Amino acid sequence: MKLIGWYVFKRMLGACLLSLGGLSGTVWLSQALRELNLITSKGQSLFTFLHVSGLIFPGLLLIVCPVAILIGVIYTLNQLNADSELVIINASGAPPTTLLKPALLLGTLGMVVVAAMSLYLVPRSLQSFRDLITNVNADLISTFVDEGSFTPIGDQLVFHIRERKPDGTMEGIFIQDEREAGQSNVYIANKGIVLKNPLGTFLVMQDGTIQQRSVAKDSMSVIQFESYAFDLSTFTSAASLPSMKPAERDTTYLLAPDPNDTEFQKRPASFPAELHDRLSNPLYTMLFAILPVLALGQAQTTRHGRGVVILGTVLAATGLRVAGLILAGLAANNPILIPALYGLPLAFIIVSLIAILRGYRFSSSEGIGSMVLEAVQRLMPRRGAAGGA
Repeated sequence: MKLIGWYVFKRMLGACLLSLGGLSGTVWLSQALRELNLITSKGQSLFTFLHVSGLIFPGLLLIVCPVAILIGVIYTLNQLNADSELVIINASGAPPTTLLKPALLLGTLGMVVVAAMSLYLVPRSLQSFRDLITNVNADLISTFVDEGSFTPIGDQLVFHIRERKPDGTMEGIFIQDEREAGQSNVYIANKGIVLKNPLGTFLVMQDGTIQQRSVAKDSMSVIQFESYAFDLSTFTSAASLPSMKPAERDTTYLLAPDPNDTEFQKRPASFPAELHDRLSNPLYTMLFAILPVLALGQAQTTRHGRGVVILGTVLAATGLRVAGLILAGLAANNPILIPALYGLPLAFIIVSLIAILRGYRFSSSEGIGSMVLEAVQRLMPRRGAAGGA
């Protein structure tokens, strides 16, 4: 690639990275805020919230990365045109590959990122997200015990927590345990936290007392402790994980799924459809890098015409991606549509490349823009006449 090609590529890469950062941050924040109930109602720590929201990021990047490349290429070509640099490139007799090569290089880098996300990181993050949410929901204290209320667990156990801190620490703990026949135990502690280890789940309380009352002996004793572990293993349900969906499976598993898998037995066609959808996802990244070169690769002086071209490019890219998602959903029930997952993006990539290399000038938008302006101009006198009348 020549010097001018590297210059265009650096501008495309910079615009793409800026778009990627802005889009990723915005979308991630909107999704992460939905998981705030882990702190507000589930009583989990801030670390758990960041862990869960972080697991969402690979899936978001898979969607945002092609869009960022589309925006980066469109912005760069539009700025080159606005600064008259595109006019100089076209007038110098530079071949169409002058702008095509930087876009192809950017698209190739995007394909590598999207392929890594689609084939490895996204399935792993979905698995971790499912396991983590299941464990959070299996936590008895976080799920059923509300702050400031006495919560009965069965007929012989009552929990009370005055306040739950963002880091998972609980203050003002009261537990009344009457499970042992003829004896009642009351646990009072200043604070405590739920800990899980291979031995089970425990509520570790600090700075408290145990009031033991024996009904048979009609006696009471008080034991003061600095630290005491109350066993919760009998109340927390072992995470009975449901069978994983095809989107949560590793790519290697989709190549040869277990015939005894209950999910595979329900929808056997969804596994190969998911596999081919992952393999075809990177193709849209390349398509999004090439489409703007086809539409905006030629210098254009009319601003309204170029605006229509940009809008048309965005709508075309959006329509193609939506069509790909629809095909993926249909292929899960009809395997005959699986080749179309590759055929749709490949067909438009090949057509775009041929059109660019042959120097096709996308100028139909000028006609559309002039038609719109002419229609507006025709309406303006009528409005003026109507106002005068």
